[in-house]
Amino acid sequence: MRILIITAGSRGDVAPYTGLGRRLRDAGHQVAVAAHPAFAALVGACGLEHRPVPGDPRKLIRDRGRAASRDEVRALTRAYTDGLAEGVAQAVAGGADLLIMAFAPAPLGRTAGEALGVPVVGAYLVPAFPTGRFPLPNARSAGSLGPEANLAAGRDVLRRAEGAFVGAVTRLRARL
Repeated sequence: MRILIITAGSRGDVAPYTGLGRRLRDAGHQVAVAAHPAFAALVGACGLEHRPVPGDPRKLIRDRGRAASRDEVRALTRAYTDGLAEGVAQAVAGGADLLIMAFAPAPLGRTAGEALGVPVVGAYLVPAFPTGRFPLPNARSAGSLGPEANLAAGRDVLRRAEGAFVGAVTRLRARL
């Protein structure tokens, strides 16, 4: 089976997927990892094919921190997510029978899988579904707020994550 793992972000967002990819390869599958160019050597050292996904998340964070306005932050985010969408489109064009998604690019992977008729599986490194037991990572709170507020905070995290990709998803869907 040809498996494409799609991830984006820091080394901590990419390296765990090389372990998964290596185990899948050892089980007889052809595995490619779509990740930022900075991780090509890491992916290759694990005996996996690297498919580049544009973008430098450290630069995005730095530039967003220096942005003078919300409009500038939105423009930076749009450029980054559009680059990811382009990278996902190119990565899936290389062929795959299954897409395994990290959390960050998941909206793009779901769109690509739907358009191409390829199954998509989320393999998230952190909790990614709202629960009353605790707020999700990236919630706007430092600790538990109680069951109802934790659930609401989790829904807010997902809404913001999906919102960051809505334009890129629309453009990717039109392209594919």
